[in-house]
Amino acid sequence: MNKRKYNDATLYRITRSQAIERDSVRGYPMCVLCKIRAAEQVHHIIYRSQNGTSELTNIACLCSGCHFKAHGLNGGNAKEIRRILLKRVEEATTNYEKNKSNKNSGYGAAYKRNE
Repeated sequence: MNKRKYNDATLYRITRSQAIERDSVRGYPMCVLCKIRAAEQVHHIIYRSQNGTSELTNIACLCSGCHFKAHGLNGGNAKEIRRILLKRVEEATTNYEKNKSNKNSGYGAAYKRNE
């Protein structure tokens, strides 16, 4: 395995775990698209074959039905779904990073003690 593929695979493992944590509700990963079913799969919004990266803002947790639609199958409009996913994942990533920095700064722990 060359160095680029190794680095991308390592980054994907890390960001996949972060995406699952980011898209979880009460500890269960939820589909970012339908927001109803449990997410069973992780999807690159901009496909790797189209130079998409394995960064957190390009990865979404999806249920299998929505994953098919994201690829333009089962009546899905891939371009429209990509636009929706990019917006939702950007918002979710911003909130995830804010919450993560609050936990690391001690704010979250102090806030919970005062509740």
